[in-house]
Amino acid sequence: MKSTLLKTTLLALSLGLCAPAMAEERDGYVSYTIEADFEDVYFDLQDAIITQGLVVDHIGNVDDMLARTSDTVGGSSPYLHAKYLQFCSATLTHEAVQADPNNLAVCPYVVFAYETSSNPGTVVTGYRIPTLGSSPETVAVFAKVRALMDSIVQEAVGE
Repeated sequence: MKSTLLKTTLLALSLGLCAPAMAEERDGYVSYTIEADFEDVYFDLQDAIITQGLVVDHIGNVDDMLARTSDTVGGSSPYLHAKYLQFCSATLTHEAVQADPNNLAVCPYVVFAYETSSNPGTVVTGYRIPTLGSSPETVAVFAKVRALMDSIVQEAVGE
């Protein structure tokens, strides 16, 4: 009996350490907040892109850039870690630009992850919401792009 109670208590405590991510949609982007190690979430974000058969075209090291330029511009960085990843889906980009050549403006897609100095251990990850044009074809393809980015970010936070 004591063994079962101990196992149940340990399981409950371990599940509490991995709190589920909380989603938030704001003007122009969606973000998920999770209590986790930044490097783990960042690795999972990259892995989720690759798992979709996509290639990360560019990694933006915002944290490094802000640290490097803080003396020059007289600012300071709120981040312990901050990165973004750019990638594109050839299939969805073809579909988007066939609907409207101006839809090229949405490519590349960007997902991000950061951890602030004021809240270490809390990682925010998300993506910009693709919006451009209002034709039914454009709306349909951007719904697919958004679903792709959301699935990538959700995979990274374990949703």
